[in-house]
Amino acid sequence: MASVFTLKFIWHLFRAYLFLAFLHAIFCILRMYRIQHYACDKAYGKQRRAELMENGQLKVLPLYSFEEIAEHKKRGVARLHVFPSKTGEKSKAVFICPGGGYDHLCTKTEGYPVAAKLNDLGYTAFIVEYRTGLNCGPYFPMEDLAKAISLVTEHQEEFNVTMENYAIIGFSAGGNLAGLFGTKEYGYKKYGVKKPGCLILGYPWTNVNHWLQHPYWNIWIGLLGMWLSERGNICMFKFGPHFLRKNRESLCVQNFVTKKYPPTYMYAGGNDVLVLSHSHTDVLEAALKEKNVPYKYEKFFALPHGIGLGSRTSAEGWLENALNFWNNKD
Repeated sequence: MASVFTLKFIWHLFRAYLFLAFLHAIFCILRMYRIQHYACDKAYGKQRRAELMENGQLKVLPLYSFEEIAEHKKRGVARLHVFPSKTGEKSKAVFICPGGGYDHLCTKTEGYPVAAKLNDLGYTAFIVEYRTGLNCGPYFPMEDLAKAISLVTEHQEEFNVTMENYAIIGFSAGGNLAGLFGTKEYGYKKYGVKKPGCLILGYPWTNVNHWLQHPYWNIWIGLLGMWLSERGNICMFKFGPHFLRKNRESLCVQNFVTKKYPPTYMYAGGNDVLVLSHSHTDVLEAALKEKNVPYKYEKFFALPHGIGLGSRTSAEGWLENALNFWNNKD
């Protein structure tokens, strides 16, 4: 009888845990969306884009030629949004890679507002609309970023920028893309472009394929993390000959950090339940520290995932800190 009572007690306790953990997961996700609503400042980015359109200054360019698109039709969705500096003076080039888990792009929250802020600070910004979802494939986003960098390099006088010591800003999966682009194996050297002068990573999704090592006490958040990781792998490699463990492991940035890795600024939220800082940015920090790569890491208490500019939060001003770090590396 005692053993039956014990089993019933454990079962009721487990059911209570599942219910309370589910409520906690829902609360965290709703809180994340609430904070994202004002932190990303979509209106600010939308206003700058409308201003550029009104003045005839906004350029949205295809990354590939007609011939290249004819060879591979999915290249047709890859584009470059050009946000010219407000000062009219030549600046260093900054490329922005929005996140979205390689499934979609968060351009309105992590692209336009960040480009607008860079314009206010005297920089010309280039938002890279790389291939995602059904249009994605093995290392297609890396190919698109390389193409964007090549395009701007070829026309830097027209864009009024210098490509010396250029920077890449990436958020979430865009941070994964930017982080990998700083490696020789999957980045700049592979595609024959100049090495980035600085990587600026916002809550980057770097330790992609080690979700089992993440200490999720909430089973629902753990399942969500597992799904997001596998969704990213599926978008990148599909189900086929490329869906190999070796290829999936290639998305883990820390595996490829060397002493020649670009100087890196990164920030993360202390309450990010989608890309846990201690399982991603902390892991990348350890690799940077081990290889003596110059870096700056800021962690903001209680902030969730996807906060972009971080307006009206404790992270407000992180972009200025990142630019100071970049410019002091000259």
